[in-house]
Amino acid sequence: MVLETIRTRRTIREFTSQPVSDDDLRTIIEAATWAPNHRATEPWRFIVLKKDGHMRKLVAQIVHDWTFENVKNPNPTRRIEGSAEAQREILDAPAFMYVYAEEGRNDEITQENYAATACAVQNLMLAAHSLGLGVGWSTGKPCLAGVGTTIGAEPDWQIVAALYIGYPADLQTAQSLAKRASVDDVTNWQ
Repeated sequence: MVLETIRTRRTIREFTSQPVSDDDLRTIIEAATWAPNHRATEPWRFIVLKKDGHMRKLVAQIVHDWTFENVKNPNPTRRIEGSAEAQREILDAPAFMYVYAEEGRNDEITQENYAATACAVQNLMLAAHSLGLGVGWSTGKPCLAGVGTTIGAEPDWQIVAALYIGYPADLQTAQSLAKRASVDDVTNWQ
């Protein structure tokens, strides 16, 4: 049931070493493309960086260097470790993907395209969960490092997500930690 999938899906960033098949990646990307999108713009663009591929290694190095230069930490050892961890996480993920939204012909459509692409990422994550895969959605270091044109994104595309994808190392712990406010705590009934 969809509600159960929604309730049990979690952000996952620790994976087993089991590879993710291209067929599974195609399945979850197809699910993403069924997201609602006003004006039928289909603004989402996906860039998959192959495990052990040249581009994945290049991006991991760019993110490492960006992290070292931009994440301010007065402890030099921590800066070195944090940069290495950002790099390692990209290299170790069984699958790694960037998601972009195309620019619209005006600001309103550009905003709608971003929202539609965020919905597409949610569809992708739910489909992944239904296949036993976990996804970690990042808008941090791998997005801030500005790798877009290096990986083939157009300069006017807006970054929406960097996605770490794989089989969860410990899904039960992640699910047990999840909590949400009650509907009445987040709703104003008029």
